[in-house]
Formats: sequence, C-alpha cells, structure tokens
Amino acid sequence: MTETWRMVARVGDVKPNDVIAVVVDGTEMVVGRDGDRYFATQRRCVHRGGDLAEGIVSRGHLICPQHAWRFSTETGCQAEASEFCLATYRVRVVGDRIEVDPSPQMGQPRSKS
Repeated sequence: MTETWRMVARVGDVKPNDVIAVVVDGTEMVVGRDGDRYFATQRRCVHRGGDLAEGIVSRGHLICPQHAWRFSTETGCQAEASEFCLATYRVRVVGDRIEVDPSPQMGQPRSKS
C-alpha cells in the first residue's frame, strides 16, 4: 500500500475557526480548523455550489456563505438533513505540516452511542 498523504499547508496557515482553499491532485477542497482539530471537505456546497472557502467554522460546523447550510466538521453531513453530505478527506498533522489523503470519504452520519 502506497502512502497517499499530500502536504497542503503549515499549521500556522489555518487560523482557529477558519478555512483555506487548497487543490490536491486536481481536486478543490477546503482545509479548516475547528478548535484544535483540522478537517477537510470538498470545496463546493452540495446545496447550490456555494464556495465553502468563504464559509466560517462555528461550534463544530462549516457554514456555507451562500445559504447558511451547516455541515458537521466531523462527518461532513448537513446538520438539519443528514442525507446531504460533503465528501470529506482524512487529515493529519506531522510536525508543522498539515497533510490530506486525497481519497474522498463520503460523509456519513455517526451513530449515537
């Protein structure tokens, strides 16, 4: 199995509760920071294609600037209608490097246990 991780930014590039636009292997995505946790999703909102790079992060959600749809930063699913999910990507921090695995993970509602 080959490593697929790609460096997309440095830790200081993503401010708390913010997102930045990145392109990984031709795929547009956003990398965000929710408190001390980093996440990555597709760049365009599944609702009307709003640019999530212009969105904000608040209380565990990435909020689309176009119609204020809220997506979980953990699952990628829309808060009020979990059948609408963003593609998400695995993120890791190595030293001060933020790395993303460009293989999409479709957002899945997490079971409550």
